[in-house]
Amino acid sequence: MSQAKTGSTRTAAATGPEIPPWQGVWRQGLRRTLAHFRAVPFTLAVLAVFLGVGAVTGSFLSGPPGALLPIASVNASGLKAGHWWSLFTSLFFATNLLAYLAASLMILLLLGLAERHLGTLRTAVFYFVGQFAAVTVFLLVTQLARYIGDGWLGPMVNARLIGPYAAVLAVALAASGLLPTLWQRRLRTAGLSASLLLVLYVGHPETVVGLAGALAGLAAGWWIQGDRGTLHRHRSTGRETRNLLALTVAIFAVGPILTAAVSSPTGPLALLRDVVLNPLPTLGQLEENCGGTVDVSCLEAGRAGLAGPLGLALAVVPVVLLLICADGMRQGRRLALRIAIIVQLGVTALAAVYLALFARIPHYASQPHTAVMGSGFVRVLPLVAVPLLLVVLLWLNRRQFRVETAPRARRILGLVVGGTWLVLAGAYSVAWLAAGGMDRDGGVLGLAAELARQYLPLPIPGAYSRLFQNRNAVESFLFAYAGIIFWGVALAAVWLVLRRRLHGTGHSTDVGSGDRDTARDLIRQGGDSLSWMALWEPNKYWFTPDRRGGVAYQQHGNVALTLAGPFGSAALHEETAAGFMRYCAEHALIPCFYSCTAGLWPMLRARGFRRVAVAQETRLAVRELEFKGKEWQNVRTALNRAAKTGVQAVWGRYSEFPAPLRTQLSEVSEEWAAQKHVPEMGFTLGSIDELDDDEVLCCLAVDASGRVQGVTSWLPVYAGGQLVSWTLDFMRRRGDAFPGVMEFLIASAVLELKRTVEVISLSGSPLAKDRDGDIAGGSDSGGDSGGSDAGGGSGGSDAGSDSGPEGLAGILDVVGRALEPVYGFRSLATFKSRFKPDYRTLYLYYQDPLQLPAMGRALSRAYLPGLSVRQSARLLRTLVR
Repeated sequence: MSQAKTGSTRTAAATGPEIPPWQGVWRQGLRRTLAHFRAVPFTLAVLAVFLGVGAVTGSFLSGPPGALLPIASVNASGLKAGHWWSLFTSLFFATNLLAYLAASLMILLLLGLAERHLGTLRTAVFYFVGQFAAVTVFLLVTQLARYIGDGWLGPMVNARLIGPYAAVLAVALAASGLLPTLWQRRLRTAGLSASLLLVLYVGHPETVVGLAGALAGLAAGWWIQGDRGTLHRHRSTGRETRNLLALTVAIFAVGPILTAAVSSPTGPLALLRDVVLNPLPTLGQLEENCGGTVDVSCLEAGRAGLAGPLGLALAVVPVVLLLICADGMRQGRRLALRIAIIVQLGVTALAAVYLALFARIPHYASQPHTAVMGSGFVRVLPLVAVPLLLVVLLWLNRRQFRVETAPRARRILGLVVGGTWLVLAGAYSVAWLAAGGMDRDGGVLGLAAELARQYLPLPIPGAYSRLFQNRNAVESFLFAYAGIIFWGVALAAVWLVLRRRLHGTGHSTDVGSGDRDTARDLIRQGGDSLSWMALWEPNKYWFTPDRRGGVAYQQHGNVALTLAGPFGSAALHEETAAGFMRYCAEHALIPCFYSCTAGLWPMLRARGFRRVAVAQETRLAVRELEFKGKEWQNVRTALNRAAKTGVQAVWGRYSEFPAPLRTQLSEVSEEWAAQKHVPEMGFTLGSIDELDDDEVLCCLAVDASGRVQGVTSWLPVYAGGQLVSWTLDFMRRRGDAFPGVMEFLIASAVLELKRTVEVISLSGSPLAKDRDGDIAGGSDSGGDSGGSDAGGGSGGSDAGSDSGPEGLAGILDVVGRALEPVYGFRSLATFKSRFKPDYRTLYLYYQDPLQLPAMGRALSRAYLPGLSVRQSARLLRTLVR
């Protein structure tokens, strides 16, 4: 490939001037753009007619003229009069210049995307059928709303609907059924969230019919998927779950700002702008303005602007804070999740105050149920329900956020934010007391009301409704600007903590942001084949006092479950393990050494430990390996098939790959996860998050068209500061990849890595045993479990006299069998055995058989951190059976 490129360059140099690289990129982009336009003739035709009609009729600035409204809009009255064609002619008009711009972008992007996947004919059919379905649903819903007396949707029954929004959303979400799993979820989440956002905050008829079109398109997308549209299809990796949750939080965060930019918003959440921007009215104000009416607009009357000259800035504080948290959530930060939940709970509490105030108004308290259902009380109810639903959604997925901020960073954040508030609040209190506020404003409660109003949009009790009058310059300045200064400092502090990746291990003592760096340095000095996994979240670390050795572990309950053995200089491994056991004894923890080699066995056996085999590590002596003979026929076939189909092995670091390749890696990973019935596993099984490490090698199988067929990742193994091996971790293939793609990738690794190391590890297959009860992959004859490991005979503690090892082995075997249809550990072990590896047994070392149930629970929680209560119950029933 490189030779071909070199040859073409030389030919160009010989025949004429060489084309500048930027010009070649520009030409390639132009060719792709032209090819895209040739593939979407219906989209271009719709866009041309849409813009042409707008120009001819002069509708760009203020919408279609009144004389054209029967053609340019569709409503119930027109349909009753027989103007059925207005269903479709209304698609080619909009109400103003901004609406024309938004509709044009939607046509060009979303309709074009749909046509690329559905084809021209099907796109045209779905476009017009989607419009018909959306308008029909809209009319049915508004008729029903008018029948029950709803004051928001009911009046829309005769509204004139103008624009192609519903039809475009319908056809786009219908086409989502043909997209890869990754983009299918993102398009559906973004489309439905944005549509719901517009309905709840803006609430105009166009937004309601747009949501109806999106729902109709979603139903069509499920129909197009057919058998692929089953519920388990929607399971995603932890990474993509975080992305979707962050996207949802970000979309709903901008809602209050959206209402400020739209004239006369009428959506159920439009009042949220007033909750944040202005103080809540007092009960007396509500009784005066709302006591004789059921019109929710009474809430906007009688509001004094008490937030000062920069009061508008307070309105954007929750928006900016939630956007910062959304970015942190995308990175898996627990702190970002907690702040987002707190903000949404705060909004819920403020909205609940509205409901409480409404409930105390005598006029509403005396109304019958049917009247109250049409009152402002119900209009305010979504203010409570929507943020509360977001809180529940975030809480249910909290296990996906495993990156903990270092305690030191959290303390600094608390000191900065708390200290700023104390200084500002203290300064205002001093000025207030000096001005005689104790007598003037009703004592300490008056001061509390004023302080609360500076920082939060809290309601002011009626007794203090005449506060904030006759203030001196110092009081006025502090009252107007203290909240802005405080929230500015708080936003900056949160942003810095989340963006600077000040994350630690979650350990309660002696943990700082440099622990992971210390662990990385020690692993380079020496460790096991799995030691690089110690750098993954959410592992904690224990280090020796001189920090020359360490142990990575996870704490589940009172079990300290290690990931592999100690790391650091090999001569200090036993001393490090002994120190970790002392630490566990001091802190009432149960030490459990998991996936360790036999190197620690003599020392641990002397201390009364027992062991059970949990995996067989498969190791290849790559320098001696040649794919010759009948036993290597499958590997040679995979290599030959790859060569014939133009598939190449592309090596590199994840961060160095171009964006299209990284996107395809996410697609392959999401497609793999969507086929599983339980969440993505962790602990010794890496995900796509762990690829983003500049010391981890990735090998991609890429075909001639640039499409990724499969991927593997390789973790470095060090001894004495030198790279001595690589360990296979991430293995995923596209569903329609060519047969033998994984054999091709591992064979390519053998050919590539033999230049630098003598041995590579295909890792172990956890919980994998064959039908005879042995660890899958072959017997351990001549390996770690023979000779010296038997203790000179059959009377050792792992020789069968104790029921503990057999009990735990039985539990692990049952778990392995239960998860085999889902994750195929036994099949994976069988696959690795095709490469004729050497085997090394990995053990679980434990001290007390009575602690085995706790260790079993710890293993389950380590491997399945995102397991829900329902899935846990299902797995438990399987284990019991």
